[in-house]
Amino acid sequence: MFSQTKKFDTVFCDCNKARVINLNGKTTIGKTMAPKGSGEVKEISPRKQKTNFAFEKEHNSAWYKLIINVTGELTMHILPSKADDDYDFMLFKAAKNNFCDSLQSYKINPIRACISRDKEELNGKTGLNFKSTNEFVNQGIGPAYCKSLTVKKGEIYYLVLDNVYEKGDGHTIEFEISQSVLFKGTVKDDNNKAIKTEIALTNQKGDTVSLEKTTDDGRFNFTAHLIKNQPYNLNFYNDSSFSFTKSITLADTTQLKILKTVLPKLKKGNKYSIGSINFVSGSVQYLPRAVPSMFNLYKLLKKNPNLKIQIIGHSNGRDMMDEKGIIAFTKARATSIKNYLTIQGIDENRIEINGKGDHEMLFKLPKANENEQEQNRRVEILVLEY
Repeated sequence: MFSQTKKFDTVFCDCNKARVINLNGKTTIGKTMAPKGSGEVKEISPRKQKTNFAFEKEHNSAWYKLIINVTGELTMHILPSKADDDYDFMLFKAAKNNFCDSLQSYKINPIRACISRDKEELNGKTGLNFKSTNEFVNQGIGPAYCKSLTVKKGEIYYLVLDNVYEKGDGHTIEFEISQSVLFKGTVKDDNNKAIKTEIALTNQKGDTVSLEKTTDDGRFNFTAHLIKNQPYNLNFYNDSSFSFTKSITLADTTQLKILKTVLPKLKKGNKYSIGSINFVSGSVQYLPRAVPSMFNLYKLLKKNPNLKIQIIGHSNGRDMMDEKGIIAFTKARATSIKNYLTIQGIDENRIEINGKGDHEMLFKLPKANENEQEQNRRVEILVLEY
């Protein structure tokens, strides 16, 4: 029994019809149509599973078969489309090929289950995350999340959701399989003196994954979870130095254990490359992952009231634009960063803009690859007063 439409993902209400999901790193399913009913077979009940961590009964259930294609730590976010829908979930490990029949015959218990009613401010969200220490959450008001799960390539799991209310509005599920990575290194200024630094690890959306600080001698040592083939930024900030951002991926694991970062001191007349304030191709719109670096620039200006800067825009070629047009275009890119800073409260008189067009590309066309072309679409900062 299932509902299907061209606009929404299919929902299957029985284990033997579970929707197959291949998990490689980050996968999103939904929005789905709301599951309707328990299907042809009612697989779940406290009596069948012999556990307190089972649905009282199946109301409106949705089944998923999860095929693990990469080893790591599994997290997920179950997001109801309607905040007052109440989703419970159970997660089973499939030790046999005929799991659904075995579930009926051998009373298999879940390895994760959340049957609680969560707090209203979470808007019905539930799932697995790194913060929770609970493998199971019982009925009643309680935590909305269970702890993440270590999975291995080739394993198979079955996930069943149940919305206790009729007339639901469907759901979305965000799956992530990440790997724990050690970040270790030192931060010094351009005189080789250790400095205390704030370090923010952010993802491609600009969200903060981890926020850390070095010790007084400039050393840092922390672990964080990265997803394969996803770009991240390490943002380094110190009140009296120019901020710096390093782009990384999971493939840089070895390098991340021996990081040596130099944050140059602020000096009048010096020009600085931030390293991550880049733009959409052919647009003055900055990429989402640029926001943490822009916020560091705001903090630097706020902490140092005598600091005045010039923001210099650059392009990756000019297409059909003439000289006058490409200069105006790159000035507009600089202006978009200035606008961000002034909205945050920085006096516009402390910020000048300039544009260099395509005259100072870091990588020359047509040899530049996609990543290098993106780096060409940037701004740099010139210190006018300090």
